[in-house]
Amino acid sequence: MAMRKTLIILVAALIGAASCSIKEDRTPCPCWLTIDFGRCSQKNVTVAAWGDSEIFSERIAVKDYPDEGSYEKTVPKGYVNTSVVSGERDMIRSGAHLNIPLGHDADSIYAHATRVECFGEFAKDTAVMHKQFARVFMNVEIPQGHQYPYTFTACSDVCGMDMRDLSPVEGEFKVDLELDEENISMFCLPRQKENGGQLRLLIYDKGEVIETIPLAEWINQMGYNWLKKDLEDIYIGVDYAKAEVSISIKGWDDGYSFKVEI
Repeated sequence: MAMRKTLIILVAALIGAASCSIKEDRTPCPCWLTIDFGRCSQKNVTVAAWGDSEIFSERIAVKDYPDEGSYEKTVPKGYVNTSVVSGERDMIRSGAHLNIPLGHDADSIYAHATRVECFGEFAKDTAVMHKQFARVFMNVEIPQGHQYPYTFTACSDVCGMDMRDLSPVEGEFKVDLELDEENISMFCLPRQKENGGQLRLLIYDKGEVIETIPLAEWINQMGYNWLKKDLEDIYIGVDYAKAEVSISIKGWDDGYSFKVEI
């Protein structure tokens, strides 16, 4: 009887030790993170995740993951920042930043980013892509028979995007603008700081800056919102004869005109 009691106590102790061990092992167990691409219309994207550092980054074809829950990754438990990015061409990844090389404009980036609670066994994110660039169309009106003597450069203090939250990355942005046969130049700006930062247009004559157009200030006067999920396009008109610069925003009826001394 004493031996049987001893065996029962020994078995109970082993079961208790095993269950304690299981509890200890479950604490560092990863979380299964699912990313749903059902609302993503882009064909190819780079999907990534960060905790204290990058967890994973992978280029995928969206068509390979047509079903909800078909894209899964294990991540450490805790808060995880996810990002899905498409449209990369010239921009360069550096850690969590997507940077614009000096002398280039921004790529036509569509992206999604969020912070996911991954404390349980499973977590889910749904990729909803938004426009992270503003196309700027600059039209220069030149009287017939005149040779336009000036050149333009767009400058800013934002050089890219933080993929973890789609916020602007501070740095030098500078791109020379070329007019096509219709005297139009198109370039892409990344998402700027809330007040537009140091966004400006430089006008050159024979290599010398003769005028600085404070685009940030003028665009802000129109009520442009750099925090919108999908950035609106901007139109700039330069009237050589009138020495006038006009600015409008896609879909807006009213624009602003500003006199400049050129």
